[in-house]
Amino acid sequence: MKNIVIAGCGPGHEDYVGQATRKSVITAEVLVGAQHLLDLFPQASCQQIVVRGPMAGVLDQMEALGEKKICVLVTGDCGLFSLARLVINRFGREQCHLIPGISSIQVAFARLALDWSDALLISAHGREPKENVSKLLRYDKIALLAGDDHAISWAADRLTELGAEYIAVSCENLTLATEAIQEFNDAELLSQACLPARTILLLLKKELLL
Repeated sequence: MKNIVIAGCGPGHEDYVGQATRKSVITAEVLVGAQHLLDLFPQASCQQIVVRGPMAGVLDQMEALGEKKICVLVTGDCGLFSLARLVINRFGREQCHLIPGISSIQVAFARLALDWSDALLISAHGREPKENVSKLLRYDKIALLAGDDHAISWAADRLTELGAEYIAVSCENLTLATEAIQEFNDAELLSQACLPARTILLLLKKELLL
């Protein structure tokens, strides 16, 4: 029996949390997740483990729970640049049941009414991307999970290399009250010293937005 549910909670707003995730929260004996995800379920009265920083200690706490029914809350979709991988690596696929969620990348492309089946997806959370311009030029649509100012600088440099046919679109705090979508050229993007941590940067062929 799989006693660990890894549930995608969408990009941030409660309206984007699926019913399967809500049902798993109701039946869980222990909820694990970042505070902003736990806050999506104020009715939950079970034991809670708040994720702050590295996951190693949290995984140890989960192991000590034995056979209790655990629901691990993750941002977006559990199969896309998710900490679900760390949980699965520790406890094995046979112990984990995954509930997909809506990713911020899906929402970003939806806001622009663009298909994203042919997009290149890159994460800059906790690492600098290795993709070079020769690879990027094969794609009309590139989505970057930005995260910090290093990611912004990297994206601005790549946008310069991609040339005038491309533009950057920042999709910030998607689904939240502070949501903002802005277009930048490379110089304008580089001047953005700080974008919100919840930002998807899209590098797009300009013709797609006409």
